[in-house]
Amino acid sequence: MTALALHGIGHAFLGRTVLDKVSLVIGQGDIVSLVGPSGCGKSTLAHIAARIIEAKEGRIACGYRRQAMIFQEPRLLPWATARDNIRYVLKLARVPKRDWSSRVDDVAARVALEPEDLEKYPVELSGGMKQRVAIARALTMEPDFIFFDEPFTALDVALKRRMQDLVIAACENETLSGLFITHDLMEAARLSDRIAVLDARGRGILGERPVPGKRGERDDAWLFGWVQRALSDDPLFADIHDVDERNIA
Repeated sequence: MTALALHGIGHAFLGRTVLDKVSLVIGQGDIVSLVGPSGCGKSTLAHIAARIIEAKEGRIACGYRRQAMIFQEPRLLPWATARDNIRYVLKLARVPKRDWSSRVDDVAARVALEPEDLEKYPVELSGGMKQRVAIARALTMEPDFIFFDEPFTALDVALKRRMQDLVIAACENETLSGLFITHDLMEAARLSDRIAVLDARGRGILGERPVPGKRGERDDAWLFGWVQRALSDDPLFADIHDVDERNIA
């Protein structure tokens, strides 16, 4: 079954085309990473797929019931505690109030937040803890599709690894699908079932590669070797680290 299908997506900012005829299909239970040079339109495509912004052209077909999104910045309400930030989405979704406490406590435990952490305000939390709250906020909606928009870019190596582990654990449910935007091929290989490469000018998907093995079971030595071979031997990945600062989107 298909969780998400993008057909011929096109978009422009101020008359400049940033995406043109982009098509991508994600099956139910699949996590697909989208990589490509900085500025090629990866985040824009994710925002269109999540219907945060409207595409200029193309069609989106969704086979999932409920979506969530985790951004590069935690985007927490500064005047609300971690607990209130998480349960705010439950209020918006009109989840019965009697269920709020149990759902927040359950998801907080899944992302290793202590009860005392839930009573802190964002200013009192470290960067990693803020991102845990953001992940918990997304998971408490019980989504069956998650958009990850470079959520760990600003974190140091140790925190990034910890957050990746949380995502892998959260996605163990085979019905949960997702689109993971990243510029880090190692991260893509660690988290996803398949990697798609977006053209440097956003003119379609250049190609896709499956990642062998199961998420969470690929050790670091294997991942390092796979990534090095991909970068040196596979022309599909030849330009993914290029940067065009005039074309950031």
